[in-house]
Amino acid sequence: METIQCIETRRSVRKYQDREIPKEVLDRLIVLGTKAATGSNMQPWGFLTIQGKDVIQEISEEIKRELAEHLEQYPHLMQYKDWFSNPDFSVFNHASDILMIYGNTNTYYYKEDGCLAAANIMLAAHDMGIGSCWIGFAEYHMNSKTFKEKYHVPQEYELVCTMSLGYEIHELKPPKRKDPVIFG
Repeated sequence: METIQCIETRRSVRKYQDREIPKEVLDRLIVLGTKAATGSNMQPWGFLTIQGKDVIQEISEEIKRELAEHLEQYPHLMQYKDWFSNPDFSVFNHASDILMIYGNTNTYYYKEDGCLAAANIMLAAHDMGIGSCWIGFAEYHMNSKTFKEKYHVPQEYELVCTMSLGYEIHELKPPKRKDPVIFG
């Protein structure tokens, strides 16, 4: 797939085939993520992958419970209140694979570098027929001290992005976007 075609056709995917992505493919996506531009060449990223629908669904249920119990702390999520009590709602879109990108906070541009790595991974995944979706609901849980200790993420690393990944069930139409706002 040509680069421009990849950019023009990539969509957030929320329905996946029921199969895991091979570990070597996930590792390749991570390596492609590290080819992103990086401020002062600091390369502050760190990556974590979790595979398996059962463990991912357990994490989804933990997130839903935590968000529902502390919704007053997250007024921007109030519109999704009913989702957190819906047993059919999966934070990770029933994916078999999730990927987290963390940034070392000892580096000033860790957020920007992590976002650039995420964009590379999402575009490379699309080129391979793998769908992705940035999961904002996961940011509080995946950045908690408890979660990071469980998965051996050093405390000086902060979550930048959590994404669900999976083989697309069907090809989606290209996204529609508003015209860009251009100043000057």
